[in-house]
Parts: sequence; structure tokens; C-alpha cells
Amino acid sequence: MIDLAREGIAIHVDEAIVFVNRKLIEMLGFGHPVELIGRSIRDLVEPTRREISKQLEAVMIADSDELFSMEDVYECKNGQLLPVEVSAIPIRYQGAPAIQITARDISERKKVEAEIWEYQDMLKNLSSDLILAEEAQRRHLAIALHDHLGQILAMARIKMSGLLNSDLDEGVRTKLKAIETDITNAVKQTRSLTYELSPPVLHELGLLEALEWRLEKIRLETDIETSYVHNLENIKLRNEQEVMLFRSVDEILKNIIKHASASKVTVTAQATRYSFSLSVADNGKGFDTSILTPKHRRSDSFGLFSIKERIEYLGGVMDIQSAPGKGTTAILNIPISVEGE
Repeated sequence: MIDLAREGIAIHVDEAIVFVNRKLIEMLGFGHPVELIGRSIRDLVEPTRREISKQLEAVMIADSDELFSMEDVYECKNGQLLPVEVSAIPIRYQGAPAIQITARDISERKKVEAEIWEYQDMLKNLSSDLILAEEAQRRHLAIALHDHLGQILAMARIKMSGLLNSDLDEGVRTKLKAIETDITNAVKQTRSLTYELSPPVLHELGLLEALEWRLEKIRLETDIETSYVHNLENIKLRNEQEVMLFRSVDEILKNIIKHASASKVTVTAQATRYSFSLSVADNGKGFDTSILTPKHRRSDSFGLFSIKERIEYLGGVMDIQSAPGKGTTAILNIPISVEGE
């Protein structure tokens, strides 16, 4: 039965193989058991992994009498590498202490895993490309609103002011005054929409100034006290870094306004020679961070998941520190080059 098993099996006694079944011989491309009998099982391991495999096996034998499994890479007779899942258990063979090694070919599984990782990377890149494309479209619409609709409304207001300065019936003047008020409000709304779509300060002055503008806007429009801490001067990130960081912080700030019941928010920017980080801390009601794990993720946590994907696309990490009643701190950290300082 052992010889016909679907997994490769070997028995190891005193640092030497004393038995191998057919499957292991076939898996490794050998023709006969004598080619393996007498060799150490570690001789089958890919050369660069032999020392670590030896150490893991020693720990297993010393600390456990139960089945132990790990992933390894065996070297076939023709030199090809074969990923395997190896299980080892201490036994007695012909009255002597021995180790039974069971090896399962996981090359197909590894191939599928590699395809999944590649697919996930493609999705991350696609998501980030979409964000950058969306930002470009936002900026195009903002410019169109400012340069065209904004100018038309401004001219209409000028013309309306000219009419109001002429000799008019009081009833007509009252109606024109109401129209002028509507035009003025439209101008304000257009300007606000322009900044909401794509803040010119982000593209003209950079991330730090854009964050300062965003916090000031929150302070003016809500009851939240805001503060901004940084000691950076003339830092210039790549355009995609600035856009994704700004949009990420903006998303976090919107979540705070909607859900945190916070009265204070602090944004801190720091840079080292090789990294740049932003932290957004609030004194709100906080939450249980377990909802961010795949097993417990809720639909309303997708925004944070999206931010995490953006930051990982930039090669960085996001860390969320929170607890019910303890506020929340979100830390975004990305690598930057020396030239990016």
C-alpha cells in the first residue's frame, strides 16, 4: 500500500534513506530505488535550501512527536526544481529510530498561487491607473468649469450690475436683484465644485499645501478643530504619489466627518531620507479594527480597503490604530527616493 501511495514516501535512518516508494522515484525522475537508497534526504533538497531544511528538521525531531509539515523545494534528477509539501514524523523502522518523510507535489498549486498573485497585482495596477485617470478627468472638468462656466457667470453678473445701475421700474429692479443673487450663488457653487473636483492648490503648490487647504476647509465648514504638523520644506513627490496620498487622506477625513463624532483632527507629515509618512489622528469614538480583516470586513469598511490598495501600489503600508472610545489614527507610509526629498 505504501509503495502504491499517491504521495512520495521515504524512510530515513541514521542520515540515510533506507526505503523509497514508487511515487517518490517518479516525482524526482529517477529510474530505480538504488539511485536514492543510502543518500541523505537533504541531498534531494535544492542546494541553497539545504541548511535551513536541516535546521527545521532538527527542530521538528527535538520538539515534536507529531506530524510536522512544511513547504520545500526538491531537485529532480534532471536538475529541475519541484515544489513539495513535506510531512515528517518520527517512527521506528526495523526496531531502530527513523523518520518517515512524505512529499506531495504542489507544483500545480504553486502555479495557481503565482497566477493569483499576478492577477491581484494586475488588479492593483488597474485600480491605481483608474484613480489617476479619474484625477485627470476631474482636473479637466474643474478647468472647464472655471474657464468656461465660471467666466460666463461672471460676465452675466457684470451685465446684471450694469442693468441695475440704469433707470428701471422698481418692480423690475427687484426681480433683477433676485436674479443677480442667484447668479452670485451660482458663481460661488461653481468655484466650490471646482475645488472639490480637483483642488488647484494640489497641482500648483503640492501635497503639503493641499492638505493644509483641506483642513482649513473642514474647520470652516464643521465644528471639528483641525491642526497640521510638519517640519518639511520643499518636498516634492511624484505626481501619482501626491494624488493618491491626497485622495487617501481626503477619504479618511470624510470618514471622520461622517462616522467618528470627533471634535479634533490632527494631520502629521514626516519624511526621512527614504520614506514619507502621513498620520491622521482623531479623538472620535473609534472602532474595533477586527472589522478590517478579510473574515470580518464589513461593506462600510471598503473605503479603508481601497486606501490600503492605493498605498500598497505605491510600495507602502497603511496602519490603522483604533479601539472603541479611543479615537483612531491612520498612518500612511510610502518609500521615496533621495531625489524625492
